[in-house]
Amino acid sequence: MNIGGILTAIFVPACSILVLLEIKKTNRKTSKTMSDAHFIITIPKFVLIVGMACAVASIVVLLCFTFFSEEIPHTIFYITFGLFFWLGMYLVLKTLKFKVIVKGKEITVYSIFKKTYVFTFDEIISAVRQVKENQAKSERIVLKTKSGKKLIVENTEISYEKFLQKIKMEVKSEYLFGFE
Repeated sequence: MNIGGILTAIFVPACSILVLLEIKKTNRKTSKTMSDAHFIITIPKFVLIVGMACAVASIVVLLCFTFFSEEIPHTIFYITFGLFFWLGMYLVLKTLKFKVIVKGKEITVYSIFKKTYVFTFDEIISAVRQVKENQAKSERIVLKTKSGKKLIVENTEISYEKFLQKIKMEVKSEYLFGFE
């Protein structure tokens, strides 16, 4: 089995994605001032650190076992640590790329895989607040629009509470489900 081919298949796409992301990041300037009418929902930087740690640890383990062990590891080893690497890369990309900008009545969504899209609070046909009764009190809001777009915002994200209040104020009560 060609180990160089396997490692290339794992690492080259990830490096390419990071380079393209850095190029695209220069086009996305965000405002530093946030208010109740204009704010940005993002994923905390802690998730970025966890993703980077997962990706780097996977790379180190893969390289160490490939080059410093007497026997070449089994294919399952490469698959397992390749998946951990891609999980870390997904967390890094999601943290860097995903954001929701609320500016007045307009909502702009920058997704990790989909094209950027914009809608207003008037276009929302369903706003469901889901609360789990676990130790963390997990909560999220699922929005659906007239054009079929779907947005999920979770309580672990920055500015979630502002978004929750804005939904309560701007969306018609007949479209709100789970809001007290």
